[in-house]
Amino acid sequence: MEILWFCLVAIMIAGYVVLDGFDLGAGIIHHCVARTLDEKRLVLRSIGPVWDGNEVWLLAAGGTLYFAFPGLYASSFSGFYLPLMIVLWLLILRGISVEFRNHIDSPVWKPFWDAGFTLSSALLAVFFGAALGNVVRGVPLDASGVFFLPLWTDFTVSGELGILDWYTILVGVLSFFA
Repeated sequence: MEILWFCLVAIMIAGYVVLDGFDLGAGIIHHCVARTLDEKRLVLRSIGPVWDGNEVWLLAAGGTLYFAFPGLYASSFSGFYLPLMIVLWLLILRGISVEFRNHIDSPVWKPFWDAGFTLSSALLAVFFGAALGNVVRGVPLDASGVFFLPLWTDFTVSGELGILDWYTILVGVLSFFA
């Protein structure tokens, strides 16, 4: 039964990565490639019908993880609390940027929300890549199943592990360019 739950969570996370990867890519190129308002509108229309539903896969994976593997859920949220809150706020900023962009026709309003959309999409790609780097590297658990790593490290090659260290940032940057 545990293998079935693991496969379900893996399928949900893979579904989110595949479907939201297109939206993240559109957000990243939105500011760099699309120069005119018509091009930016075209980029936003390409993700418009489906971008709202992509976060459902992430929520379903989190809920299933809580239900099927409460120990894993508790230990991962104990150590990754701050990065997960940053990801949550970036997801909120991205959603607000897409929804509020067309509410007021002002020379300040649209560029502000365009920058928010691009910045949140780029940082989400880096943070999800850093999370993948932490999963691949592994996280140290203590005897009670809790782990704590500092968010930042001293960034020396032989320094302590951290949630954002050389390895995880490199994986995050590579996922940004992937």
